[in-house]
Amino acid sequence: MYFILFIDDFSRMTWVYFLKTKSKALSMFRNFKCMGETQSNQKIKELRTDNGGEYTSKKFNAFCQEARIVHQLTIPYTP
Repeated sequence: MYFILFIDDFSRMTWVYFLKTKSKALSMFRNFKCMGETQSNQKIKELRTDNGGEYTSKKFNAFCQEARIVHQLTIPYTP
């Protein structure tokens, strides 16, 4: 079992979702994006993730480009 954690840098609000496989990260982010933008009336502008394969796939990058989200990757081996 895996989890994905979303933290809003401005409000420090935190959401945790549990995943059966890492490949579900994109679908969970899509759901989170819809929920977050609806509740806050704000668009997600930037997303910062580690260099995990679930975040660097072509599908994930294509979704971020379509949604006009700047996808930032952290430096390897940093918290």
